[in-house]
Amino acid sequence: MSERSLPTIRVTRAFTEALCADALAELSAAELTAFLLQRRWFGGKGRAPSDVRVGDVVDLRAGDAHFAIARLDVEMGGRTAFYQLPLAVRRDDGAESAGAVLARVECEGGEHGLLVDAVEDEGFRRALGRAFASGATFGGRARWIVEPVEGGAARPEVGDVPSRTVRAEQSNTSIIFGDAAIMKLFRRMEPGMNPDVEIGRFLTTKTRFTHTPPLLGVIRYEGSGDVHAIAGMLQGFLAGSRDAWQDVLERSRPFFAADARDARHPYVEDAEQLGRVTRELHDALASAREDADFVPRRATPADVARWVASARRRVEEATALLAERLEADGLRDAEQARAVLERRDADLAHLDEIAATIGDDAGRLVRHHGDYHLGQVLRTAGGDFQIIDFEGEPARPLAERRERNSALRDVAGMLRSFAYAAATLAAEQRGKADTHALEQRAAEWERGARAAFLHGYLGGGHAAFLPDEPQRVDALLELFETEKVYYEMSYELNNRPEWVWIPLNGALALRSTPAGRT
Repeated sequence: MSERSLPTIRVTRAFTEALCADALAELSAAELTAFLLQRRWFGGKGRAPSDVRVGDVVDLRAGDAHFAIARLDVEMGGRTAFYQLPLAVRRDDGAESAGAVLARVECEGGEHGLLVDAVEDEGFRRALGRAFASGATFGGRARWIVEPVEGGAARPEVGDVPSRTVRAEQSNTSIIFGDAAIMKLFRRMEPGMNPDVEIGRFLTTKTRFTHTPPLLGVIRYEGSGDVHAIAGMLQGFLAGSRDAWQDVLERSRPFFAADARDARHPYVEDAEQLGRVTRELHDALASAREDADFVPRRATPADVARWVASARRRVEEATALLAERLEADGLRDAEQARAVLERRDADLAHLDEIAATIGDDAGRLVRHHGDYHLGQVLRTAGGDFQIIDFEGEPARPLAERRERNSALRDVAGMLRSFAYAAATLAAEQRGKADTHALEQRAAEWERGARAAFLHGYLGGGHAAFLPDEPQRVDALLELFETEKVYYEMSYELNNRPEWVWIPLNGALALRSTPAGRT
């Protein structure tokens, strides 16, 4: 929204009057929509909502500073989604407007201000940091409740340390306090318990698992219409860390160089270490004995039937879309596409064989990560792995993301992430090396990373949440990989058709190395 098109809120005495519910209610649905469509954290993906209105407004005062939290009720596709927007007013000094500006503010005396997203305001960030120190409640009918987490790691002081907003965010906004803590502000508030907070609290206060940043605090929102949700969370910050995806690419590029000969696999030890950490995570999540939302339960034949049915749907949907695209305009990877289509019926029949192999021994269902891949792991400056973001797949309903499931779903997700890493590294070298040699190098890298990860994960001995027999572990993992590969195929066809060759190759390789045991 350009400054010229900004709406104007007129107040009488003070700029902060623009933060009250009556003033914010003057903003039209069209004006709010225009603002939302320019925000990276808005989940509409370019689709305009049918209606947007200001729901609750939480008055947030800290000393002489005055802010507000507006709940935006967004109607899309017949459903209402709730977004939160922290707001501050600052004087318009005529300089270039930075950050997200919602409206102009005009005072009767002729002064001009701007209504902005408060995460850009240092005073707002300082007020949040101080609230986490001992807890605070803001608002009245609608409330923001800031609670420190007790019983876990020592809480660092974050009230008066320098803070900054992370710019590369999408669905959420993160604020870093010095080098001590990071706060995640959930822009979309889903009524119910957020699994990121729920699992983080369990791991921090009920287990000795040390490979995830400790949960230090939580913000709860209690609003009208029984909309109660998690608004934010404070965690320990890992200064100097980077995501494991970038770490994998950097460490492995020399292996894919055009002049590499007999190079040693650069990521075997790391992949095995990550496998051990992943196993420790699942051991910790399976350790609950009293918490009803975490205590493992035995997987039943009905669970297996449901998983097989889900995988079958993925295969059918992806191959139907693949056939449609192949017939309509062809695909660059037409040969692989035809090979996948030719084995469609055999793959569907094989799902029944997998189910028969699993039988009534599918292990136990536990809480798990739910969206596990290299981008959800941090590599610290000291070489440790830290697992983050336990929200699960964002497209799935909240209740589904909180369900217990087989821990091998996470394992399958990481194995597919290795496949994407190998493909990405090979693609970077196209034109610099022989194509066949690159394909061989990518396959070699993936096999090595895959086998090392599984050795780290399974090498710790039997776990009660895994099937008793190794062949059933293999079968269950193959089931989840099949579902994941065909999900990827549909996703790439719809969003990045130039990348569909990765799941196509994955589908063709599914039965060549059951469970990756090489």
